[in-house]
Formats: sequence, structure tokens, C-alpha cells
Amino acid sequence: MVDDKKFNEEEDGEVQYVDPTVNKVPNYEASELAFVLTQDKLSSKHSEVLDKLMKLIEEEEMAPYYKYLAEEYVPQGGLLKFDKSLYDRLVEKNEQKIADFKKKIEEIEENDEGELERAQAWINLGEYYAQIGDRINAQETLEKALEKAISTGAKIDVMLTITRIGFFYNDQLFVKDRLAQTNAMIEKGGDWERRNRYKTYKGIHSLAIRDFKEAANLLVDSLATFTSIELTSYENIATYASVAGLFALERTDLKAKVVDSPDLLSLINTTPALQSISSLTISLYTSDYASYFPFLLETYDNVLIPSKYLNVHADYFVREMRRKVYAQLLESYKTLSLKSMASAFGVSVEFLDNDLGKFIPNRQLNCVIDRVNGIVETNRPDNKNAQYSLLVKQGDGLLTKLQKYGAAVRLTGSDRL
Repeated sequence: MVDDKKFNEEEDGEVQYVDPTVNKVPNYEASELAFVLTQDKLSSKHSEVLDKLMKLIEEEEMAPYYKYLAEEYVPQGGLLKFDKSLYDRLVEKNEQKIADFKKKIEEIEENDEGELERAQAWINLGEYYAQIGDRINAQETLEKALEKAISTGAKIDVMLTITRIGFFYNDQLFVKDRLAQTNAMIEKGGDWERRNRYKTYKGIHSLAIRDFKEAANLLVDSLATFTSIELTSYENIATYASVAGLFALERTDLKAKVVDSPDLLSLINTTPALQSISSLTISLYTSDYASYFPFLLETYDNVLIPSKYLNVHADYFVREMRRKVYAQLLESYKTLSLKSMASAFGVSVEFLDNDLGKFIPNRQLNCVIDRVNGIVETNRPDNKNAQYSLLVKQGDGLLTKLQKYGAAVRLTGSDRL
């Protein structure tokens, strides 16, 4: 629900929000529940999820979002049935509260009250629009609030609320643009707390666009300083950090930042999704190859598919994690029989042969398969040869640039004749 924020004047004279909590608008839980209803693979959870979603829609008075779900988002013929009487009741509540917010704005304007009160009145209206799922009015109203906000801190808060609207609808192009604007504001004077919140927002965005390396760096760092409960839960951040870390971090960093992380270890027993990704991480780190594929499938079902940010990357993640584990095993051998390698992973020789064949042609794995003898031969490139190849490539690039420069100089000279 939308609450009034309080203001205070800092020692430097700039007025800032004094707000230990940020309003949870829009409520991210609604969009996560709605996403589950779109996934056929999660049909066993649909009935329970629908009950939670409808309860949340009523509590948050989300008439516009309810209509959007029924008409555009959730597949037609699904469990979500449009209840016109419920919708009308919610609309009535929306209209009354919006009228109250607008009346407050008019009173402030008529009484020529302070700029802080004027800005806050627009923020309250914008946040209510965001709460009920009226995206267009929420964005337009919060943009007006942004214009009226005085301090840099206030502007950052409003921009992050606008950004959350993009996250709510998983509109990552919108999120990217608003995060860029937020970062520009933070560079001008964002405080520690707002910089931390921005880091979490940026980390989730990076995860959503498949930049796992940046996501790992940002989200792992966010674990110890997480305050962005208006965007997601701490349990979700821990899971996202583990997924990105497993994918992107080198072995030493994976051990220090994920496997042995006190922040993650404290949550494993109470967070099912984290249990799955943690088991997968440990099986990779300890070379427990027999358990690796079962835990990979468990992660796919329990972590990737239910997540509105990770779902679209699920197949890619599974493919790359297979490549990663194959590369780790082959690193220890010059030759290895297909039979023993298949046995280590608990799969058939036919499956392994076919799967390795997906990575070898484009050199994602440095090996070849000798099918006559039934072995895998590694052919890791020699470091000196690799350095020589890089030097030749860089030299060719430099020569090309010099040739273009020489041509440009000759052309300029001919123009003067």
C-alpha cells in the first residue's frame, strides 16, 4: 500500500527523504504469480498460484491489472476467469482514492504550499497508479513528480519507482533506459543506500538480459547489503546470485563467493530453489559428476522455469552448464574413453557422443572423438601458439588501420593540389 514519506533537511541544506522503507509498488509478487500461470510446465501449481494472485489483486485493489491479465496476459481458456462484479468493486475503490489524491494536489496548489508537499502529493498519486497496475498513468504521473522533486535523492527514488514498473512487466528495454537515467543521477550525488539499491536493480536487469558475468558481480556483492525488498525478496536475490555465480565465476571465486558464502549458507535449509542450485554448484565444484545431471534437471524445473527473469534463458543455461562440466572433466585427461566418461555422468554412450558433437565443431570444447577406438582426445591449444596467433591478429589489425590512414592522407594531399 502507498504510504506518505517524511522529509528532513540534511546538514548541507539539501532536503532528502527520511524513509527507512520504500513502498512495495507495484507489488512484484503479483507479476511473479501471474507469470507462473502462463507456463504449461507448471500446471500442477496453477490452482494454488491463482488463489494467491486473486487474493493479492483484491488486497492491492488492482482493477487495471486484473483486466490486463484476463484480456492480454494469461492464456485464454485458462484458470483465470474474469469476474465482472469483482472488477467493478475494485474500479469503484480506485476511482474514489484517485479522486482523493487529486483533491489533495489541488488543495496544495490552491494554498501555495511548499515544493516538498507538492512533489509528495504527485508521488502518492503515481505510486497508487503503480499499485493498481495502471501502467500508463503511473509512468506519466511519476514523470511529473520527477520534475517537481527538489533533491537528487528524491529524484533517484522516483526514478527507481518508475524502473520497478518496467521490472513488473518484464520490459527490459524500458528498465535499461531508466537505469541509465538513474545512474546519471547517482553520479551527481546518490547516497550509499541508494547506490546499493541501484546495484541490485542493475544486477537483476543484467540477469534478465543474459549478462551473467555482470549479474554475478553485482548480485553477489548485494547479498551483504541488500535492502531492495520493494523489488524482490532476499531469497530471490540469493538464488539469482547463485545462478549467475555458477555460470560466470571462475573456480576460485566460485568457492569464495558462492560455495562458502555465509549469506547463502544461512538460507539453504529454508529456500527450496536455493537448495537446487546449491546442490548443482557443489556437485560441479567437488567433481561429483554422477549427481551433476540430476541436479541440473532439478535446477531447470525448480529455479529456471518458474522465474520470469530466467525462464527465457533456461535452455541456454542448461546447454552451457553441460559444456562447462564436460570441459572441467576433460581438463584432467589427454585421452578418455567414451564409455568411462558416460559412466561418470550416468548417461549412455550414445547420448554423450551426440551431446559432445554439439560443442566440438565450433570449438566450444577442445577435443575430438575417435569413434573407431571409442575415445575422446583433448587438443588444448598451446599457450605460446595462442599468444602468437593473437599477436599476428593484432598486427594485421594495426596494418589495416595504417593502410586506411595512409590512403586518407594521400586523398587529403590530392585535394590541396
